[in-house]
Amino acid sequence: MGEKPDRMLRRQMKRHQKDLEKKAGDDAQRKARQLAGKVRRGFVRDKGGEGAAGRVTEDNWEELLDEHGKSSRRRPLLSEIIEQLGEKRDDAVFEADTEDEAGAAIVMSTSGARCRVFSAGEELDCVVPPHIAMRHKSALAVGDRVRLIRDGEDIHVESVLPRRSVLARPDPLHAHLQRLIAANIDVVVHVVSVKSPPLRPRLIDRFLIAVQRGGALPAVCVNKVDLLDPSQRALELARLAVYRDLGVQVIACSTRSGEGLDELRAIVAGKTSALVGHSGVGKSSILNALDERLQLVTRDLHRSGTGRHTTSRSTLYDFGGGTYLIDTPGIREFGLWDLDRESLRDYFPEFEEAAGFCRFTNCTHVHEPDCEVKRRIEAGELSRARYDTYVRLYEDLKKP
Repeated sequence: MGEKPDRMLRRQMKRHQKDLEKKAGDDAQRKARQLAGKVRRGFVRDKGGEGAAGRVTEDNWEELLDEHGKSSRRRPLLSEIIEQLGEKRDDAVFEADTEDEAGAAIVMSTSGARCRVFSAGEELDCVVPPHIAMRHKSALAVGDRVRLIRDGEDIHVESVLPRRSVLARPDPLHAHLQRLIAANIDVVVHVVSVKSPPLRPRLIDRFLIAVQRGGALPAVCVNKVDLLDPSQRALELARLAVYRDLGVQVIACSTRSGEGLDELRAIVAGKTSALVGHSGVGKSSILNALDERLQLVTRDLHRSGTGRHTTSRSTLYDFGGGTYLIDTPGIREFGLWDLDRESLRDYFPEFEEAAGFCRFTNCTHVHEPDCEVKRRIEAGELSRARYDTYVRLYEDLKKP
């Protein structure tokens, strides 16, 4: 009896997004994608500010985009975002985007003007023409879907299909540009360790923001739990309870004992997932444990306890059954690209209820008096660690 509403909505928004991309410049294009994404997730409220989000139709989508920045809205809980994104990823249409991606190759790795791809069950070495690199500022990313064309004995990348999600960070050499880590990912698993190197929740906060902004689902994998005795383990994992409260899956894992591996397999099954995190947390070891045929090279830590960069660039592996896992280079810091102070509050939804009781309606929760968020932080009702991350990011960001 016709298409499902979610499927019709995706097709409508897809057509409109393509129109926007043709007409807009780089900056306008990016902002339009962000707004369209929020409309697509259904977080735009009606003019009166009451009731659920309005339905997007052929007739009102532009109006909703125009009014999004002006209308009052409740910031969604992270668990709500995860649930709705998960529903869309469970839809076969989202998984395949069958009309566009049928027959497309998947980029496994990139190196200069060449890339390695999966195509029709085989691995191919391809030439990346200069016009592709020029058209896409970040060039190709692992996970990109591409069209190929043969030119004599060589195979060339003819075009890059639109990305449905990205994981990116600022380019270390050009802060105004982004460096893509992976594209078209459904789940980003942030691998951390409880020891060697130690747990760093502040880095988790940054990753969560980057993952949400890119359109993927977040998960946290706590590796090396076998290195702690039961009491130490309980204390370390308790530090991550705040993320469980936000609806993020947190998996305790050990590649030595096998603990948590089945749970991790269930999360990534049938999806394209990326493993990201600090150098030395054991991303490659986890991939080896999930599929012993990989035999990826792993190394011990430096004497200082910091990780060695075993993986030098992102690489995609086919685990079969539609499951793809991307191993990414370890990074010690994770900057956030193109984030402003106003949008920063969207990524700390646990502050929202308290913010309604602040003295000022536009309270930043940093320097204003009679701030209910700060009062609850002092009372231990909200996470001090999460708030400290918020303040540090706020101070680092320029005013819009």
